[in-house]
Amino acid sequence: MITPRPLRIDTAALPADWHPLVKNIYASRLNHHDEIEKRLQHLLPPDNLTGLDAALDRLDHAIRAREPILVYGDYDVDGATATALTVRVLRQLGADVAWFIPNRSVHGYGFSLAGLADLPATPRLILTVDNGTQSHDAIAAARARDIDVVVTDHHLPGETLPPANAIVNPNRRDCPFAGKHLAGVGVAFYLLLALRSRLLADNRWPDTLRLSDYLDLVALGTVADLVPLDYNNRILVNHGLAHIRSGHGNTGINALMAVANLDPARLTAQDIAFSLAPRLNALGRLGDMADGVALLLAEDRQTALDYAQQCDDLNRDRKALENEAVQEAARQVSPALPLAAAYDPAWHEGIIGILAARLKSRFARPALVATDSGETGWIKASLRSVSAVPLVPLLDTAARDLPSAALRYGGHAAAAGLSVQREHYPALIAAINRAFAEHYGATIPPEPVYIDGELPATLLTLDWARYLERLEPWGAALPVPVFANPFEVLDCRLLGSAHTRLVLRELDSDNIYNASWFFHTADYKSGTRLRIAYQLQVNRFYRDERLDLLVQYAEAL
Repeated sequence: MITPRPLRIDTAALPADWHPLVKNIYASRLNHHDEIEKRLQHLLPPDNLTGLDAALDRLDHAIRAREPILVYGDYDVDGATATALTVRVLRQLGADVAWFIPNRSVHGYGFSLAGLADLPATPRLILTVDNGTQSHDAIAAARARDIDVVVTDHHLPGETLPPANAIVNPNRRDCPFAGKHLAGVGVAFYLLLALRSRLLADNRWPDTLRLSDYLDLVALGTVADLVPLDYNNRILVNHGLAHIRSGHGNTGINALMAVANLDPARLTAQDIAFSLAPRLNALGRLGDMADGVALLLAEDRQTALDYAQQCDDLNRDRKALENEAVQEAARQVSPALPLAAAYDPAWHEGIIGILAARLKSRFARPALVATDSGETGWIKASLRSVSAVPLVPLLDTAARDLPSAALRYGGHAAAAGLSVQREHYPALIAAINRAFAEHYGATIPPEPVYIDGELPATLLTLDWARYLERLEPWGAALPVPVFANPFEVLDCRLLGSAHTRLVLRELDSDNIYNASWFFHTADYKSGTRLRIAYQLQVNRFYRDERLDLLVQYAEAL
């Protein structure tokens, strides 16, 4: 299971004065040695985005004519940051702009007929951010009411595109733009980047308006949405983090950091992923993400702190719901079947994705967690999968066994969502298990645990952990470095009900380390010898900093 991470480029192409371990880390993650430079001028230009000119024409006309524009966002962090970014910039350009965030349980995902019906006022132009590519009915209905629609999105399109005035989506089949992994907030940023070029040519862009000042919002949404941190996204996130660390970041983001006890000067992409994003996402899961946009649009600190505290409170509620539900979900999983499936009508719709991720990690297999939908007669489910089992082919195969009107689904390799008519739910679970057998046989493909080598005792230190955490904005497709060393267990005990705390002696150096293994319960006897794959973590508590090892995997020596 523990496997050296394969190299993508020759380490000889990297700077000669780098430590060999750092060379290995980069050589196994980059596609070209030039990608170590993360300057803004290396961003892909927006020119190749299909639909961009039509979008700019319509948006520019609306700004000039002071037509009412409505930014229609989404109820996750990506959608909230894209909404706040677009509204902030358009207002500085003198646009008449309002915004709307659908409610998960009332309007469903994306630009919908229910959302269109609930708009507080009728705009002349709707600009979608982080949604719209699949909104055929709502866009057709808006156009019938003489409302123009410009879509900015990053989700995969279906066979046909909706009848919008313009659709800017790097994942359109006819789009040659190379940055296919932009988040929704990244696509919105690119629209504004192109708008800046157009208005600069006409001397209509304010001298005081710097798009780079909004890259903190881009970084937050990009990391939270778990899109691959390819070279283009790394540049965006790196500069967004630098803006936050400078002390001049978004007031709402600063308030979130305050309630999370995070130091802006030391903020990392991992802090966004595991501390800021869950708090903001809690609004979309259990509350109303409109409050999240209000947080990111807040100008005064007290207003922002009030909204941030609401995020923190709801995140605590989310954790409580999740901890109770994950135990019940685990009890429902059949060890004989390849799909870890669980259903409870009482589970909150906002936590089923998290539960699916927990089951996937716990059972090392694809997972599906379902609950009753707000739509009468339907069940809603979230799916998560291991890297060797992409979800969409499984769902495509399973869908052949159900009536076409009984199942709606979408997603990508690692995560998907679906709605199924209640009477067809048992048949769907059986069909997915059959699809797995058809694709993979009876064995669940093992998950490799990739490592970047063994860490010498001279580098198994707090200073090296500090260095690594600032080296890159680690995240999806740019994983945190993982090392493997031989250890002896000195102490092992449960941390809460779902985690393990260990005291370890590194065998080659005899140094003692504290370690945590989250969402895994172990009961090793003192003296057990293991080869442990781990990440280095700087454990901060107020002004105190200590080294902690985050265990990823362990095997007997």
